[in-house]
Amino acid sequence: MRSEDFRGWPAERITAARAPAERCGTRQDRHDPAATRRLIDELVGSLELFRAEAAAGLWGVPPLEAALAMGLVSSEAIAAALARRIGGTATHLADALPVVAADPAAWQKVLARGVVGIVHPVMGKAILMAPDPAEAERLAADGRRPTPGSLPVLVTTPQAFARLIRAWAEEAWVDATVTRLEREQPHMSAADRRLMARTAGIVVALLAALFAGLAAGPGWLAAVAGGIVGIGVSAWVILRLAAALARPTPLPRLLLGDTELPRYAILCALYREAAVVGALLAALRSLDYPRARLEIKLILEEDDPDTLAAIRAQPPDPAVEVILVPPAGPRTKPKALAMAMPFVRGDLVVVYDAEDRPAPGQLREAAETFAAGDGRLGCLQAPLSIVNERDGWLARFFTAEYDALFRVLLPALARAGLPLPLGGTSNHFRRVALDQSLGWDPYNVTEDADLGFRLARMGWRTGTITTPTMEEAPPTFRNWFGQRSRWFKGWLQTLAVLLRQPRRLASELGVRGLAVLVATLAGSLGSALVHLVCIVALLVTCLLHGVPSWAGPATGIFLLGYGGSIAYKTAGLARAGRLRLAPWLLLLPLAWIAMGLAALRAAVDLWHRPFHWEKTVHGEARWPETAAAVPAERPVPSDDIALVVALSEAIIASGRQRPRDVAIALRRHCDRMRAAGVPAGLVAALDGYRLHVESRSIDA
Repeated sequence: MRSEDFRGWPAERITAARAPAERCGTRQDRHDPAATRRLIDELVGSLELFRAEAAAGLWGVPPLEAALAMGLVSSEAIAAALARRIGGTATHLADALPVVAADPAAWQKVLARGVVGIVHPVMGKAILMAPDPAEAERLAADGRRPTPGSLPVLVTTPQAFARLIRAWAEEAWVDATVTRLEREQPHMSAADRRLMARTAGIVVALLAALFAGLAAGPGWLAAVAGGIVGIGVSAWVILRLAAALARPTPLPRLLLGDTELPRYAILCALYREAAVVGALLAALRSLDYPRARLEIKLILEEDDPDTLAAIRAQPPDPAVEVILVPPAGPRTKPKALAMAMPFVRGDLVVVYDAEDRPAPGQLREAAETFAAGDGRLGCLQAPLSIVNERDGWLARFFTAEYDALFRVLLPALARAGLPLPLGGTSNHFRRVALDQSLGWDPYNVTEDADLGFRLARMGWRTGTITTPTMEEAPPTFRNWFGQRSRWFKGWLQTLAVLLRQPRRLASELGVRGLAVLVATLAGSLGSALVHLVCIVALLVTCLLHGVPSWAGPATGIFLLGYGGSIAYKTAGLARAGRLRLAPWLLLLPLAWIAMGLAALRAAVDLWHRPFHWEKTVHGEARWPETAAAVPAERPVPSDDIALVVALSEAIIASGRQRPRDVAIALRRHCDRMRAAGVPAGLVAALDGYRLHVESRSIDA
């Protein structure tokens, strides 16, 4: 169906989201009581109404939006009530999808408007609208209805409207999100397969040259190679020891009331996570953040019915929206995140993984830290805390790594104003910073590290906060090896992209930023590979020719690396209160050999399947009972008002007190609440109920 076929439609009616009915309808009689009632008055009872109005006052949102967030009313009920009010028809778009009468290239504009012309399989030409609660109340209060002969109006929910847009404009959706970075800033994208193959070839060639120089080369060549390695190891150790000696203070916070908090979007890219999604949603429900200012996007692949079924088995949550992404393009976490962003309304965005359990206060700390910072503070990294250190020596080593990274290195880099490689989860962003930096690279399998440096290149600063996210370490060697190999492959991708234009990179990051890049991504990757090659070269040389002349200096370099790494990780364990794990760090040489093998596999993988995402299996770890317990859902403050209202109604119904006496008692209670500093929104809601009781005494 072409857009020209709708020339006879009221054009303004389709293009103006704020006035979908006023130019093609007649106003209802203002004396009709049904026309003057709010939608929320029709949808909830008096007790729930006072709860919703109290929460609305606390959160700074319209009462209908508060009622929706509290689960007192559903989006479908709001759509049905609005349809009745304006003479339309409610639809869930669950059966055959209508034909959309617009250019798919304009899908983002259609999504923003929330209204579009369609050809319905039953009703024919019609106008489809999907207002949010505030807009629904405005349309209901406006009181206009379609005139005879005008096109029928269909009303649906915003989530159903978004699903229709994704199905209708799938190709345009993929093109606008998956290829955006590659199209607009190709030098910052990892999509170039030839670049990835060249990078893998260079890495393998350098390792072969190092091995040949040590095992079969002349003494002077081994000395040169050893000197270069020694300088690199020294820089790697110095940075980490300096970070261990630093004691950065937390960033300042600007305390915000619930009405001042920005809207927050939580993104969770899930694939085959049916075993853990229930615990994830329980943790998100326990967050200390106004429900009406929170949106949760669960992003799934189309071929993952088990995870989808597990989500549908959970208690309904109006904040949760499932976004199914098609298999087009690379099947990676950053691709899923990028495709979800056009459907995000939040001012702040955070990314969580399936196994995450963020502490309840994390969103509030991040929002208040952003509020206290300047406009160039674009990202905040929360610390990750491993809970299953009992699952073997690799899990204990993983715990020490994370404690050192998130409690020592990253806070020190952030306080020094330096770029830092982000962790893969619990990254909090200003929406504007994500948009201006073009978001995640769908082709990079460590999108976190890549985005951290890209933010710095574009002038954004990254800080750290202190409220942690609990997470599990891979409990088996196979799981650990696959995850570590993916990390190393992603770091190779990131280095290949960053070093594509070295002069430009130097001007954007500066000398200190380049030093951080060398000492973090390049240093960690290089140390794993060089350590493995040197061990193998030493063994081969000893077997064929005896102990080589460079064995002594090599041993010194090894001890320097081991000692620096152990000291750095011990500092992290001390800050996390887990010094009991320090003796396990003596197994560090074995862990480095395993990491070297993972890095070697990463180089090979980069050659023949650069964008393959090595799936990490979650749900196998042994969580402590205290950490594994399902968090209780945080109560809504307005529930206290509901209790007072319920008790008052029970007293009036029993005949023990007249409504007038109850109203007097409520007035006194409101005065006490004001004196005690109770939020004005709660007091206003209870005072409104008092007036309602007083009116009943007058009627009596």
